[in-house]
Amino acid sequence: MILTLLLTVIGAVASAVLPWSSSIYSTLAVCRFVLGIGVGGVYPLSAAAAAEGGTDPVLNNKRVAAVFSFQGWGQLASFLMCYMLLETSLSHEWTWRVLLGLGALPGVFVLHEAITSEETKAFLKSQHNPNRLSLSAAMPIYWKQFVGTSVGWFLFDITFYGNILFTPIILNGLYDDDAAMNMVDIAQFSVFTSLIALPGYYLSYFMMGTMDFKHIQMQGFFVMAILFLAMGLFYTTLLPLKTLVFFMYGLTFFFSNFGPNVSTFSLPAELFPSDVRVQFNGMSAAAGKLGAAVGAYWYGYIQQSSGVAMVLIVSGLVSVLGLAVTYFLIPSKHYR
Repeated sequence: MILTLLLTVIGAVASAVLPWSSSIYSTLAVCRFVLGIGVGGVYPLSAAAAAEGGTDPVLNNKRVAAVFSFQGWGQLASFLMCYMLLETSLSHEWTWRVLLGLGALPGVFVLHEAITSEETKAFLKSQHNPNRLSLSAAMPIYWKQFVGTSVGWFLFDITFYGNILFTPIILNGLYDDDAAMNMVDIAQFSVFTSLIALPGYYLSYFMMGTMDFKHIQMQGFFVMAILFLAMGLFYTTLLPLKTLVFFMYGLTFFFSNFGPNVSTFSLPAELFPSDVRVQFNGMSAAAGKLGAAVGAYWYGYIQQSSGVAMVLIVSGLVSVLGLAVTYFLIPSKHYR
């Protein structure tokens, strides 16, 4: 955990202070790659640590969901800070440098806790177990669950990161009869979208025990599919109703959070034993980030060739696939 946090901090700070030159985008990509390695390590480690904090499975799952809910506050803070900086006289160059540099603060705050904290009892017990399960021995046992968690995360991140990255383009598509939206408008709308989405994290938290993560993920994919397909198929009809379409678009992020955004992070920590929990969680998270890369590239191509409506339709179809994968490959849990 200490190493991953250090990489996160180094990557964020380096992104903010790199010199302005013709190679800035290549250098920035390297810095973000370092940050990505760090964040990619924090994902499985934080989920595993939260899942091993007690013996009650419902409380453990609530703890994992609570840990992940801070993603929502981070997203809101980033959009809000961007909006505030854009309203100042600060140049755009300094604005993005400040925003990238602020990404180091969470890692700095957590680093001290990571250095001073002790390993969980479940982890220590597994380390001293002579019959400790190896990844190669666990894969034949848990392959179905692993396919479910990794493919589900892959499909979700196609829609989630694809839509996050293309939110400015989608918003411009909604308001294409007006003057093109500037960065302040986009930041403001992004703040509103984050505010709509944020309660979804806590609904997942409070419903845990009444629902398991499988059914939270299924209902999230289901509602996302309906919303995306409705907006895409009836895009021209709905376009004059801008407030309604914007609210529907915001609801896709709400049901991402009361759905697969929380559950894809949490399911590997719940389904796999302590011996191999971090490895399975890490591989599932890696599949998710591959989906994020696919969504970023694919959505750009679809938007340029077929328009915003097709991006929304594809998001709906990917959500349907995510629903099917969850139904057939993720086991149900009964807590009481």
